[in-house]
Amino acid sequence: MTKKVFISSTCVDLKDYRQTAIEVVNRYKYTPLVMEFFLSQPDEPEVVCEKEIKECDIFVGIYAHRFGYTPKQSKKSITQLEYELATNEKKDCLCFLIDDKANWPFNLN
Repeated sequence: MTKKVFISSTCVDLKDYRQTAIEVVNRYKYTPLVMEFFLSQPDEPEVVCEKEIKECDIFVGIYAHRFGYTPKQSKKSITQLEYELATNEKKDCLCFLIDDKANWPFNLN
């Protein structure tokens, strides 16, 4: 059975990193699970993400400077909620954080 890898990050600033992660997952013949692939589903994003994270084998989090989309009725970003669910579900997690001193050209305003 093919392993499923959920890739979590903010999208606008980390688009290239997300794409690279998808390519690496595909290279290993695993199945990438990313929001871009399930945007057409009728449920709210947080509901879809919860379902996909529960079904994944590995969680990959890529984090930089943006907080990300915050669902209604929440003070947490969907990216934070994804990470919390993955850890609560005891998924194998690989998390990548940008170095605070790294040159980050993306305009965050």
